[in-house]
Amino acid sequence: MQTLFQSGSGSHPGKVRETNEDHHRIKLFPTPKGTLHLFAVADGMGGAAAGEQASKLAVETLTEALRVYSEALAQGQAVIPLDRAVERAFNAANRAIYRASLVHEDMAGMGTTLTACTIWDGQMVLGHVGDSRAYRYRKGHLEQLSQDHSWVAEQVSRGLLSKDDIRSYAYRNVITRALGTKSQVTPDIERVETFPGDLFFLATDGLYGLIETVELEDELARGGDLQASVDYFISLANGRGGPDNITGILFRIP
Repeated sequence: MQTLFQSGSGSHPGKVRETNEDHHRIKLFPTPKGTLHLFAVADGMGGAAAGEQASKLAVETLTEALRVYSEALAQGQAVIPLDRAVERAFNAANRAIYRASLVHEDMAGMGTTLTACTIWDGQMVLGHVGDSRAYRYRKGHLEQLSQDHSWVAEQVSRGLLSKDDIRSYAYRNVITRALGTKSQVTPDIERVETFPGDLFFLATDGLYGLIETVELEDELARGGDLQASVDYFISLANGRGGPDNITGILFRIP
């Protein structure tokens, strides 16, 4: 019998926004080779209703694609590799959001980030678009696995800005890649090495943008309940003004 992953999750609109345009999902799908796990966060944009719909549509489309994939596995059908399945799911989410934005005038221009870890049969696939983040915590060190698709991240990579400049920079929230804003998108898809005991942390910018890496590491080093840690991070971000929606997921490899 497969050991269940320990996890914790939460989302909060913050102290300024009236609505929560973030969505998150933890979902388990049974297969003959064990459970397929999905962990995902999405941060919508485009105005209250539009941003909320974009992030919801991204998460729902990804979830449905993996449900179909797991059912094919259960029925013994030949399937494509998991990383390709995740890539197709991201592209399907992009098309769904883009088409909805064309049909509904009040949703024109909407988009969303999407960062997801899918785990099955001993392998993890990370799919990512936007500036929500995926981290791995191992041996006291928190490593950012995803690459921010943002204007400031591009400037840092070119040596035009330092990481210390990002927090105070006017364009720090401008993202260069999102689901739904164009008819096509190129998601980052990669296989991620895991070891028993590894912790993974998914977060929208409303959470990680207000908490220093060392603060995240200090909390995770305590080895406490993961739900309590997520609740603490959300409380900390709100205590610092909560200017944006706040969402996070923690899970541990058994």
